[in-house]
Amino acid sequence: MARILALVARTLLAALLLAGSAAAEVVDLPNTRATVTLDTTWMPVAAPGLVAAYKTQSGHLLAITRAQVANADAWRDKTRDAYVEQIERGLIAGSEKRVARKLHVLHGVPTLDVELRTRDGATALIRLLLFRTYALSLAIEIPRRADVKVARAALASFTPPPPE
Repeated sequence: MARILALVARTLLAALLLAGSAAAEVVDLPNTRATVTLDTTWMPVAAPGLVAAYKTQSGHLLAITRAQVANADAWRDKTRDAYVEQIERGLIAGSEKRVARKLHVLHGVPTLDVELRTRDGATALIRLLLFRTYALSLAIEIPRRADVKVARAALASFTPPPPE
Protein backbone atom coordinates (compact mmCIF):
# COMPACT_ATOMS: atom_id res chain seq x y z
CA MET A 1 0.00 0.00 0.00
CA ALA A 2 2.75 2.42 0.93
CA ARG A 3 4.45 1.72 -2.43
CA ILE A 4 1.31 2.68 -4.35
CA LEU A 5 0.93 5.89 -2.34
CA ALA A 6 4.60 6.69 -2.91
CA LEU A 7 4.11 5.99 -6.63
CA VAL A 8 1.22 8.42 -6.86
CA ALA A 9 3.00 11.05 -4.77
CA ARG A 10 6.08 10.74 -7.02
CA THR A 11 3.87 10.98 -10.12
CA LEU A 12 2.20 14.16 -8.91
CA LEU A 13 5.48 15.70 -7.79
CA ALA A 14 7.10 14.89 -11.13
CA ALA A 15 4.16 16.45 -12.97
CA LEU A 16 4.87 19.69 -11.13
CA LEU A 17 8.52 19.79 -12.28
CA LEU A 18 8.29 19.18 -16.03
CA ALA A 19 9.38 21.05 -19.23
CA GLY A 20 9.71 19.67 -22.92
CA SER A 21 9.43 19.35 -26.88
CA ALA A 22 7.37 17.50 -29.80
CA ALA A 23 4.22 15.13 -29.73
CA ALA A 24 2.90 11.56 -30.23
CA GLU A 25 -0.24 9.51 -31.00
CA VAL A 26 -0.30 6.07 -29.35
CA VAL A 27 2.47 5.82 -26.79
CA ASP A 28 3.73 2.32 -26.07
CA LEU A 29 4.93 2.30 -22.50
CA PRO A 30 8.04 0.30 -21.59
CA ASN A 31 7.75 -2.93 -19.57
CA THR A 32 3.97 -3.13 -19.99
CA ARG A 33 1.44 -3.60 -22.76
CA ALA A 34 -0.58 -0.63 -21.49
CA THR A 35 -0.74 2.41 -23.76
CA VAL A 36 -1.83 6.02 -23.70
CA THR A 37 -3.04 7.99 -26.72
CA LEU A 38 -2.13 11.67 -26.80
CA ASP A 39 -3.02 14.29 -29.37
CA THR A 40 -0.54 16.83 -30.72
CA THR A 41 -1.17 19.27 -27.86
CA TRP A 42 0.97 17.03 -25.61
CA MET A 43 4.74 17.50 -25.85
CA PRO A 44 7.11 14.85 -24.42
CA VAL A 45 9.36 15.85 -21.57
CA ALA A 46 12.61 14.26 -20.44
CA ALA A 47 12.01 13.13 -16.87
CA PRO A 48 14.42 10.51 -15.51
CA GLY A 49 12.75 7.96 -13.26
CA LEU A 50 9.35 8.28 -14.92
CA VAL A 51 7.84 5.92 -17.47
CA ALA A 52 6.69 8.94 -19.52
CA ALA A 53 6.07 12.66 -19.07
CA TYR A 54 4.28 15.28 -21.17
CA LYS A 55 3.07 18.85 -20.97
CA THR A 56 0.85 21.18 -22.98
CA GLN A 57 1.29 24.84 -23.92
CA SER A 58 -1.62 25.67 -21.60
CA GLY A 59 0.17 24.20 -18.59
CA HIS A 60 -1.27 20.69 -18.26
CA LEU A 61 1.34 18.32 -16.81
CA LEU A 62 1.16 14.54 -17.24
CA ALA A 63 3.38 11.93 -15.59
CA ILE A 64 3.28 8.13 -15.70
CA THR A 65 5.07 6.05 -13.10
CA ARG A 66 5.39 2.36 -12.33
CA ALA A 67 5.76 0.55 -9.00
CA GLN A 68 6.55 -3.11 -8.51
CA VAL A 69 3.88 -3.98 -5.96
CA ALA A 70 1.59 -6.96 -5.51
CA ASN A 71 -2.05 -5.92 -5.90
CA ALA A 72 -3.72 -9.22 -4.97
CA ASP A 73 -6.36 -7.46 -2.86
CA ALA A 74 -7.41 -5.38 -5.88
CA TRP A 75 -8.15 -8.59 -7.77
CA ARG A 76 -10.41 -10.13 -5.10
CA ASP A 77 -14.03 -9.01 -4.94
CA LYS A 78 -14.09 -9.30 -1.13
CA THR A 79 -11.03 -7.09 -0.54
CA ARG A 80 -11.08 -4.73 -3.55
CA ASP A 81 -13.12 -1.90 -2.02
CA ALA A 82 -11.10 -1.74 1.21
CA TYR A 83 -7.82 -1.87 -0.71
CA VAL A 84 -8.84 0.96 -3.01
CA GLU A 85 -10.19 3.03 -0.10
CA GLN A 86 -6.73 2.90 1.50
CA ILE A 87 -5.14 4.11 -1.73
CA GLU A 88 -7.71 6.87 -2.07
CA ARG A 89 -7.17 8.09 1.51
CA GLY A 90 -3.49 8.54 0.68
CA LEU A 91 -4.33 10.47 -2.49
CA ILE A 92 -6.79 12.78 -0.78
CA ALA A 93 -4.43 13.56 2.12
CA GLY A 94 -2.54 16.20 0.15
CA SER A 95 -5.47 17.84 -1.61
CA GLU A 96 -8.35 20.12 -0.81
CA LYS A 97 -11.04 17.59 -1.66
CA ARG A 98 -12.03 14.64 -3.80
CA VAL A 99 -14.34 15.63 -6.64
CA ALA A 100 -14.96 12.18 -8.13
CA ARG A 101 -13.95 8.54 -7.73
CA LYS A 102 -14.63 5.55 -9.92
CA LEU A 103 -13.49 1.99 -9.33
CA HIS A 104 -13.96 -0.25 -12.35
CA VAL A 105 -12.41 -3.14 -14.21
CA LEU A 106 -10.90 -2.13 -17.54
CA HIS A 107 -9.94 -4.97 -19.90
CA GLY A 108 -9.85 -7.25 -16.86
CA VAL A 109 -7.59 -4.97 -14.77
CA PRO A 110 -8.86 -3.23 -11.61
CA THR A 111 -8.68 0.51 -12.31
CA LEU A 112 -9.14 3.47 -9.99
CA ASP A 113 -9.94 6.93 -11.36
CA VAL A 114 -9.82 9.86 -8.94
CA GLU A 115 -10.33 13.57 -9.52
CA LEU A 116 -9.02 15.94 -6.87
CA ARG A 117 -9.08 19.66 -6.34
CA THR A 118 -5.82 20.97 -4.91
CA ARG A 119 -5.51 23.73 -2.34
CA ASP A 120 -4.42 26.24 -5.02
CA GLY A 121 -7.49 25.52 -7.19
CA ALA A 122 -5.83 23.21 -9.72
CA THR A 123 -7.44 19.91 -10.67
CA ALA A 124 -5.61 16.59 -10.57
CA LEU A 125 -6.83 13.57 -12.55
CA ILE A 126 -5.33 10.21 -11.58
CA ARG A 127 -5.76 6.74 -13.04
CA LEU A 128 -4.19 3.71 -11.37
CA LEU A 129 -3.98 0.45 -13.31
CA LEU A 130 -3.61 -2.22 -10.63
CA PHE A 131 -1.99 -5.12 -12.44
CA ARG A 132 -1.32 -8.26 -10.39
CA THR A 133 2.39 -7.59 -9.81
CA TYR A 134 2.76 -3.86 -10.48
CA ALA A 135 0.83 -0.62 -10.66
CA LEU A 136 0.94 2.06 -13.35
CA SER A 137 -0.14 5.55 -12.40
CA LEU A 138 -1.04 8.38 -14.74
CA ALA A 139 -1.50 11.77 -13.10
CA ILE A 140 -2.41 15.00 -14.82
CA GLU A 141 -2.33 18.39 -13.17
CA ILE A 142 -4.66 20.93 -14.79
CA PRO A 143 -4.04 24.58 -13.91
CA ARG A 144 -6.86 26.55 -12.35
CA ARG A 145 -9.36 27.71 -15.00
CA ALA A 146 -7.70 25.59 -17.74
CA ASP A 147 -9.75 23.34 -20.02
CA VAL A 148 -10.08 19.82 -18.61
CA LYS A 149 -11.21 18.18 -21.89
CA VAL A 150 -7.70 17.46 -23.19
CA ALA A 151 -6.76 15.93 -19.82
CA ARG A 152 -9.92 13.79 -19.62
CA ALA A 153 -9.25 12.44 -23.12
CA ALA A 154 -5.67 11.51 -22.19
CA LEU A 155 -6.81 9.86 -18.96
CA ALA A 156 -9.49 7.85 -20.75
CA SER A 157 -6.93 6.59 -23.28
CA PHE A 158 -4.59 5.23 -20.58
CA THR A 159 -5.58 1.57 -20.71
CA PRO A 160 -4.30 -1.93 -20.18
CA PRO A 161 -4.25 -4.17 -23.23
CA PRO A 162 -7.53 -5.79 -24.26
CA PRO A 163 -7.81 -9.46 -23.34
CA GLU A 164 -6.47 -11.84 -25.97
